[in-house]
Amino acid sequence: MPKKFLWLDGKLVAAKPTLLESLTPGVLKAKGVFETMRVANGKAALLAAHLKRMSRGLKVLDLTPPKSFSTIPENIPRLLKVNRLKNARARLMVWQKNGRVHAAIIAEPLSPPTARQYKEGFKAMLTNGHRRQTPVPVKSLDYAIFRKSLRKPRAAGFDEALLLNSKGELVEGSRANIFLVKDNVLLTPPVKSGCLPGIMRQAVLDRARGLKIRCRLRPLQPRDLFEADEAFVTNALLGVMPLTRLGSKPIGTGKPGPVTRRLRRQLTQM
Repeated sequence: MPKKFLWLDGKLVAAKPTLLESLTPGVLKAKGVFETMRVANGKAALLAAHLKRMSRGLKVLDLTPPKSFSTIPENIPRLLKVNRLKNARARLMVWQKNGRVHAAIIAEPLSPPTARQYKEGFKAMLTNGHRRQTPVPVKSLDYAIFRKSLRKPRAAGFDEALLLNSKGELVEGSRANIFLVKDNVLLTPPVKSGCLPGIMRQAVLDRARGLKIRCRLRPLQPRDLFEADEAFVTNALLGVMPLTRLGSKPIGTGKPGPVTRRLRRQLTQM
């Protein structure tokens, strides 16, 4: 079996399971940020947007990135080549530990959702818990709450956990942003509600506006899910994933809706 590598502080090192586990967001106890992105045919999708958000997060956390950070774009294809990967799940990380700031790239084989999952949609359940607030929402390594929030739903056969903030408002999924469609208007929580300003979230909003689909950013209540005509969740790996059930109840018709299907077709190749 070919040896696998990760990129750490400017060098290729063996990707031992124990090292990979120690660098998992929510497991690694350190101040820092991370980005997860999809690599298709050797190209990291929306890389510039991910790096921009990462730099913004580092500024919020008052972390100065190491010199190696600027070489990440050129080292992603290098890592893919040595690991013989064309389609991958890539994670970028910058964190501070013991007074030193580190940077890493981890690339692993991509295991995308199945065609059946996109056809039938995700099932979700509500759970309390929300992102710890900073002046600007940051995709930080303080990720344990999200890992914990998904544990019970997964054990019960659900695909995603939907989080509520302290006001009882619907914020986001444990690993995705959420959108509803009501009367042909696309609705999603504003960033001030506590959700992460997702890269795919913004891509959906941009594409929807280009398609003349009306968009509104407003606080959402759990009941809005049951009153919606359709719903979907988004992240860099899922793209646009229909959300068709909440608990035991269907959302809309219980099948992916026309706006969801249209946006998914538009964004599949990003």
